[in-house]
Amino acid sequence: MLKVARVDCTNIPYHVDIERIIKSIVENKASRVVLQLPDGLKQYGVFITECIREGVGLDVDIYVHSDSVYGGCDIQYGQLWATIKPDLIVHIGHSPYPLELAHEYVEPPASLRVKIIYVPALSKLDINSDVVLGAIELLRRYDAKIIGLVTTAQHTHKIKSISDILEKNGFKPITPRGSPPYFLDGQVIGCDYRLARSIKADIFIYLGGGVFHPVGLYLATFKPVIKIDPYEGKSTDITPLGEKIYKSRLYKIIESFSVERWAIIVGVKTGQYRPWLVRRLREEIESRGRKYTLISSENLTLQNLLSIDNQWIQAFTITSCPRIPTDDYWDYHKPVLTPGEAFMALRGELEPYRFPW
Repeated sequence: MLKVARVDCTNIPYHVDIERIIKSIVENKASRVVLQLPDGLKQYGVFITECIREGVGLDVDIYVHSDSVYGGCDIQYGQLWATIKPDLIVHIGHSPYPLELAHEYVEPPASLRVKIIYVPALSKLDINSDVVLGAIELLRRYDAKIIGLVTTAQHTHKIKSISDILEKNGFKPITPRGSPPYFLDGQVIGCDYRLARSIKADIFIYLGGGVFHPVGLYLATFKPVIKIDPYEGKSTDITPLGEKIYKSRLYKIIESFSVERWAIIVGVKTGQYRPWLVRRLREEIESRGRKYTLISSENLTLQNLLSIDNQWIQAFTITSCPRIPTDDYWDYHKPVLTPGEAFMALRGELEPYRFPW
């Protein structure tokens, strides 16, 4: 019989299904559990641990994983199994990573007796109607009628309220249909905007914080993007920033037209090893009579890049996380391209822009 948690976790600003976690621990008879949380939720890891412990007792070792976990592509089960050997990894805040973007071992093989469960972390923030009305004012500047609505996993339950306000103001909102278990309705991730591309919209509204996802949305669709930020309580037109980044990416592609010697960065994280993509890049480079070298990397820091760089390498393409070139090393002194951009450069093309693969 499950124990009822007495620890008060209501101060956590996200809805986390503690009962589901407890049930999974009991059903799997897990004695060692690793909790993985996005950086913004790590500070609540101790409280979540105590809530779980109230339900399962002290016989279960629960580890809060302090390293950055950037998504379902970054489970790190291999390293964890080699050391802690958890029976269960509880991955909070992200959906499973699409298998076709990585390789067959995104999920651990049966030989590693570890299971992974994905637990949503739904934001408790309310969407202020005035913020949505501010977004509507920005929409009117584009004379847009059909509005695509997308967000991240934390805010999918808030899409409907925005859609209702848009309808009342004469717009036609469309939320892309999800593809469980990888995507809920309207959900995008930083390297996969297929759901957004699946609908015909004049403009997009992105619900969430920061510029990481809305800039990616612009690069993937070339439609104007309005961000409704529930954390800052305001709406912003991301389109000018998207246009600026796009122009800088074209410059990097042109700069790479004449590159003869490439470095292909091969990711070794569980969901970032993409042998299918590495193979295609190798074939493309070889077919053009050019050369390449393969470089493996788990966490590609600037120091790593500088350490491996030399006169032989003229350009890099990164197959692990395609947002590294656009967000982190856009100003590196040599071209650092996404895979899609590398294909464009090798073929001497500027259109259509390929993002990210």
